[in-house]
Formats: sequence, structure tokens, C-alpha cells
Amino acid sequence: MSLQVLRRGSVPLFRAWRSHVLERLPPRASLLGSLVPAVGWVPDFLTPSAPAFPGTGVFEAIRATPRERLATDVQRLSSHRRPPAWVRQLADGDRDTLDTVADTLAAYHDIAVTPFADRMRAVLDADRARRIDIMARAGIGALLAGLHPHAHWREPVLELPGLPGEGDVDFHLEGRGLLLCGHVFCGPRPRALLNDVDTPVLIYPPLRDPRTNDLVREPAPAHAAKSLATLLGRTRAAVLQALADPGGHTTTQLARHLGISNASASQHAAALRATGLVTSLRQANTVLHTTTALGTSLLSAPQNSSA
Repeated sequence: MSLQVLRRGSVPLFRAWRSHVLERLPPRASLLGSLVPAVGWVPDFLTPSAPAFPGTGVFEAIRATPRERLATDVQRLSSHRRPPAWVRQLADGDRDTLDTVADTLAAYHDIAVTPFADRMRAVLDADRARRIDIMARAGIGALLAGLHPHAHWREPVLELPGLPGEGDVDFHLEGRGLLLCGHVFCGPRPRALLNDVDTPVLIYPPLRDPRTNDLVREPAPAHAAKSLATLLGRTRAAVLQALADPGGHTTTQLARHLGISNASASQHAAALRATGLVTSLRQANTVLHTTTALGTSLLSAPQNSSA
């Protein structure tokens, strides 16, 4: 999906990210354009839904794609446009060609995703905390109903907009469940990854805070170092610890939890946010605060004790 954003080139939200990536693309990156259109369906074998991440197996999962699945995906891709000859070699199960695709994807990932992983994680963690809070308070129906303006929950059916140029499709989960996955590069509409092999996945654009829109970080403000220096205060450490709860806390909840005023809770959260340890997501009249990956790492780091 980040490749699709890169190819479209008209998404202001990712302008700085796109410039960064285009300057560093690996030599063979152009071959990925034959598999990934600027809009629409992406071959399923490129998005394995097994719980494997880049460092522990997702590219190996792509390399191990069965020939039958490659043939099916290439056939569907060919129904939209005529692919080059090397893509047809994929359909024949050519392992060297598949290895080239996986190697190129891995090189692209190192440039387009890895340097921005912490920033992406902050966005996704804040969104997940908000969704957990909704589900805990109002149930799964409320979660699905509020997932996205284009998603309509009419129990027991979730209706989603279709892909451009494709008709309506009824898909029955048949007890397999549905994995909800916030995705930074999803685009303005939710997308369903559905087939008869993988876990059904619903990808949706996460709730975003204007302060975390840009994936490419601007230089830290001058007051950030000062904020970090004040982090070691007892109350602020307690705030960081409280915000490590999976669901995070609103400003009011945080104040009540620590026995401090709302103004004080807001001030401490702002200082932690300035140092990259906390992310805040505003929705309506409330602000939900959660720790970032950096904040969680700081809390889990071994602490030196003094005699």
C-alpha cells in the first residue's frame, strides 16, 4: 500500500515521506510497479496474513508461495492489464523470479518503512487504544459502527465500499473471524483482504492527530531537550507509567487516577508528548493519551538502583 501511495504522488499527507523514498529507491524497484497498481487490487501473495513480521519471516512466506497461488494471482492481475513476460514467469512458479521480487521488496521495506517504524507505531498505538476503549465501553457493534464513515454496520453484516471497477461481493466469514488492522498507508477508505486461504483482514485508516501526521520528523523543537530533562520528576514518571495501560487514559481519567488536577495532567502529558514518549489523540471533546514505543521501552528498561 505504501507503493501505491508512492505511485499516486498526489497525497499531501505523505509528501515529505515520498520525497525521502524516491531519493533512495533501490535499482530494481521499478519491477514492483508491474505487480502493484497505483490503485485497486494488489496480488494476495504480496500480503500474507500470517503473524510474521519483516524480521522474522514475512519475506520468507512470500518466497514460499505455492505455484498454484502465484498462477491464480497473476491471472487476476492479467484481467486488469497485460503484465510483462517476467510476471508470467511467476505464474509458472519460477523460483528465481520470486526470489528477485522478495529481495526487491525487502530492500524497499528498508528504505520506505523501517526508518519510519516508530512514528507509524505511535499513530497505530493511539488508534488501537481508542478502539479498545470504544469496545470496552460499548461493545463490538459500536466498534464496527464507528470504524470509518464508509463502513456501515447492520448486524450481522458489515458493508464496505467496493474496489473501483468491481461489482458487489458477498463474503461470508463462516466462523473464521475478522482481523481489524489500522494501516498508515490505507488511503481514505477501508479495504478488505479476502480470499479462501488467508485470515480475512479489514484494513482501515487510523485516527490521526495533526501533530503525528508527518512520517518524516521535523527537527526537534528547542524546548524538547528541556522537557526531557524534567521527565525524571516523580509525578511525571507516574503519568508515563499510567499511560502505559493498553487503553491509555483521557486527561480526566489520568487526573483522577493520580489524584492531580486536569490542568496538571494535561501539562505533564504535553511535556511527555514533546519528548516523543507519549502520543495524544483528540476526538470530540476528549483527548486520549498513550505511550509511544519509545515511552514503553523507557519503562521496560532496567533501572539502576542506588544504595
